[in-house]
Amino acid sequence: MTFDPRDIIWNSTFDTYYDCYFEEMVADKLLYRWCLLDDINKWLIALTASGSAVSGWALWDKPELNLIWIILSSLSAFLAITHSSLGVQQKIKSWEVSKKAFVDLRIEFEWLRQDISIHPDFDIPEVEQRLNSLRQRYSENMSRLSPDTLRTRKLDSSIQTKLNDTIANQIEE
Repeated sequence: MTFDPRDIIWNSTFDTYYDCYFEEMVADKLLYRWCLLDDINKWLIALTASGSAVSGWALWDKPELNLIWIILSSLSAFLAITHSSLGVQQKIKSWEVSKKAFVDLRIEFEWLRQDISIHPDFDIPEVEQRLNSLRQRYSENMSRLSPDTLRTRKLDSSIQTKLNDTIANQIEE
């Protein structure tokens, strides 16, 4: 049995391609979650701030609605405080940048794998250099990620299952 370094390169391209795709999907999901939290916060603040004086006066005389208004106003105030302390806007910006970086990398890995498939007798040093360059960029992007309270093991697990389903035909190769 002969040893072909091209097989190792092919497998390495898939490994990092998979990791990039996974991180892209994580970034997409976390971006969605932070944007949803941001939107809910904005709506609650707008609802309670713009109408608080008028609505508060109108509802204050009705005990059954008075409690609802107090709860809604308190929730809005709590979200306003936690919104800034959680750094929601910075999280959104950070996950947007991460998603774009991982999308770009995933696409470049797809191009590399396509080039390898088209030219199975590729120049090993040239492809190895491309692979190392892409893996270096992947490593740099990973080092920029910060821990996130909304990233859980359950989220990672569900994304991994979804990714495996998405690229099932490539996993079997």
